[in-house]
Amino acid sequence: MNLPRPTRTTAILSLCLALLAGILCYEHHQLSQLRTSLAATADKESLDALLTRLGKVDERLGTVAGNHLVTNEDFRAGQQALSNRIDAAQAYAKQATESAQEISQNAASAGELLVLKASVETLDSRLQELSQSRIKQTTAVPLKPKPVARQPKRPKPPATATVTPQTPPFTVVGIEYRGGERFLSVAPPGSTQLNQIYLIRPGDAVAGTAWRLNALDGRSARFDVAGTPQTVTVAQ
Repeated sequence: MNLPRPTRTTAILSLCLALLAGILCYEHHQLSQLRTSLAATADKESLDALLTRLGKVDERLGTVAGNHLVTNEDFRAGQQALSNRIDAAQAYAKQATESAQEISQNAASAGELLVLKASVETLDSRLQELSQSRIKQTTAVPLKPKPVARQPKRPKPPATATVTPQTPPFTVVGIEYRGGERFLSVAPPGSTQLNQIYLIRPGDAVAGTAWRLNALDGRSARFDVAGTPQTVTVAQ
């Protein structure tokens, strides 16, 4: 099997890549050496700083060991004062708790009193309304008087008024029937001419007079003269 022969461009690229790889390896080696030297220098400086600090701490500890800062009596007195303060704080807390409970109970009782007062006021207003409505009813509805037995009054007999008969200012000729209805024929006084005779029915008035015919009963004619009844007998 025949492999393709590399071209000139391929050879140049391969050479450049190999050169770049060599340069990178060299730089990496230099960086590693520099890091190692820096680490050694930093460790030495850090160790020297730590030793210096430890020396100063030893000096301070020696000074403190030679001087007693707090005596046993002072420590006990401070402890006792702290205990007293704790006890006082506990007592104050207990008192505050009791006060809070009393306040809550008083608040509850005050709320109950307010509710009771509102209920009493509501009942009072209702009683006032009921009393006012009752007063209105008693004033609006009068008391019915007790029935009193009374003797019935006897009707009085009608008074018979005396009517003075009057002479009619006309002549009554007679009674005629027309179409099943009765009429009264009248004429001027003293007249005997037929053309002057005219007929009137009940409810009609005689012309020129205050006489109004009310009814015809048998052979009599009843008139009303200015509120006075008059009866005229009709001749047969």
